[in-house]
Amino acid sequence: MQATGIPEEIRNEKLLIVEGKDDAKFFVNLLKKLSIEGVYVTALESKSNFNDDLPDLKKRPGFQYVTHLGVIRDKDTDDAFESVKNILIRKMDFQDLPQKNGQFATGTPKIGIFIMPGDSIAGTMLEDLCLKTVENKPAMQCVNDFAMCLDTLDEKPHNLSKSKVQAYLAAQPEIANSAGSGSEKGYWDFNSPELDELKTFLINFR
Repeated sequence: MQATGIPEEIRNEKLLIVEGKDDAKFFVNLLKKLSIEGVYVTALESKSNFNDDLPDLKKRPGFQYVTHLGVIRDKDTDDAFESVKNILIRKMDFQDLPQKNGQFATGTPKIGIFIMPGDSIAGTMLEDLCLKTVENKPAMQCVNDFAMCLDTLDEKPHNLSKSKVQAYLAAQPEIANSAGSGSEKGYWDFNSPELDELKTFLINFR
């Protein structure tokens, strides 16, 4: 399992495209947990790079041998699913695409799109899903109390979910500094049913 930026030459048949390096850490560890091998996880650094860097993949030597292409992006505030589909259609000339979030189409390559945190989880990003997997852990009571305190401030955090992740990780035996680093230390519950929707998507890489 590898995770990095876009390679000069595509040498893997299975590619998973995510937003940032921290997301890549999380997915590398989740794929290991699922015993799914041979997937190259590529980080595009941010959703704004999808418009230019995702199409660039198709120009790289070896892309013609890709059998599976998965794209994962945070929901944020726009219609992320349609945004990704438009890039794949208009800039990469792919027509056989999934019709719903969390699905793979049957073309060549098989293309799948997953918008985080999934249709069944409230929120807009990976951090929301991570927090959902540990919502019943004792440390989450401390995190929720912390969040309530933050709500009383005049200047609140711009991203409450990321703040809550930091608070949860600070409560662990060894502090991790991000959701991806937390996955490396086993702080998120990869056995949680909250991950079932995402796991169903990733199993398509087998």
